[in-house]
Amino acid sequence: MKKTLSLAMLIIGTMIGAGFASGKEISAFFGDNISIFVAPLVGLGTFLLCYLFCTIGRIFKQSDFGAVNAKLLGKLRFIADVFLLLNSLIVLSGMLSGMDSLLNTIFPISPAYSIISGILCAIIVSKGLKGLLKSNSLIVPFIIFFIVLICSFNINATINLKFEPFTLPSVVVYVSMNIMLACTVLTTIDEKPKTTFWASLIAATVITVIMLFVILTINSQNASSDMPLITVALSTNKFLYYAAVAVVATSIFTTMLTAFSGLSSWLTPIFGNKFAIIISLIGGLAVSNLGFENVVAYLYPVIGIFGVIYITLCIFFLAKNSASLKKLLDKRNRKIHNRRQKA
Repeated sequence: MKKTLSLAMLIIGTMIGAGFASGKEISAFFGDNISIFVAPLVGLGTFLLCYLFCTIGRIFKQSDFGAVNAKLLGKLRFIADVFLLLNSLIVLSGMLSGMDSLLNTIFPISPAYSIISGILCAIIVSKGLKGLLKSNSLIVPFIIFFIVLICSFNINATINLKFEPFTLPSVVVYVSMNIMLACTVLTTIDEKPKTTFWASLIAATVITVIMLFVILTINSQNASSDMPLITVALSTNKFLYYAAVAVVATSIFTTMLTAFSGLSSWLTPIFGNKFAIIISLIGGLAVSNLGFENVVAYLYPVIGIFGVIYITLCIFFLAKNSASLKKLLDKRNRKIHNRRQKA
C-alpha cells in the first residue's frame, strides 16, 4: 500500500504544478467558463495514460527513458528523446519562472526565488528516485488539502453543465501535455500491475476532484489573470491569499522535481550525473526568462500536441508487439516464481 500511495503522490505532484494549482493552465486550455465535465474526462485520460506508461516501465525494466525509447521506437528514438528532453526543459523553465512570478508579488527579489528553488531541487534529484518519491509523499497531501480549502471559500455558484464537442481535443492535448512529464519517470518504474493500477486510479481520482474545485472557483473570476486562484484568494482575505501562495509555491516545486529528474537523467549518460544536474539547472534558468505566462500560453500546448503523437506511437508499438511482449512477461514471471520456490 505504501508503494501505491507513493507512486500516486508522484503522479499528482507532477501534474499539480504552477499552472494547475494557480488555475492559469486550466483557463489557458479551456477558457473562462469551463464545463464541469472537463474534470472527469481529464481524470479518465490521466488514469489510462499513467497505467500505460507504468506498464511500459514494467515490460522494459530500464533506468532511463532514453533506453525505453530505444526499445519502443527503434530508429525514431532520437526524435522522441529530443522531444521529451525539450518537454522537461520547458516545464522546468515554466516552474522556475512561475516561482519568480508568484513570490515576486510579496517581495520583489527575482530571480533569487528561481535560483534558490532550482538549487534545492538539484540537491533532491541528486539523491535519485527514492528522494523524489519521498519528497512528493510528504508534500502532495498538504497541496491537496489547501487547494480544496481555498476553493471551498470561493466556489462560483454558476455551474456550466454544457459540454461542447470542440472541447474534447483540448482535453486530449491537455492530458497529453501533463503526462509527457510524468512518463519520463513512470517508464523507469518497475512495479506490479496491481500497484500501478491502483496508483493510477488514486491519482486520477484526486486530479478529477481538485480540478473540479478549481474550475468552480475560477469560472468567470479573474480567469484571464496571471494566476487566477491567487487573485481570487487575495480578494477573499489575507489568510487564504498567503495559504494560496504557499500551496502554489509547493506545487511548483513538486513538478519542478520531476522535470529536473527527467532532464538530468537524459543528460547523465553523456555528461555524468553531477554535470547533468548543473546543465539542467542552467538551461532551466535560461529559458525561464521567457516568463511564466508566455511559457504556459505558447509552449505548453506545443508539448501537448507532440505528446499526442508520442502516445499514439507508444500504443501502436504495444499493439503491434503484444504477442512477443506477453511471452517476455510470462518468461519473466516464471523466473520470479522459480526463485521464490527455491527460496
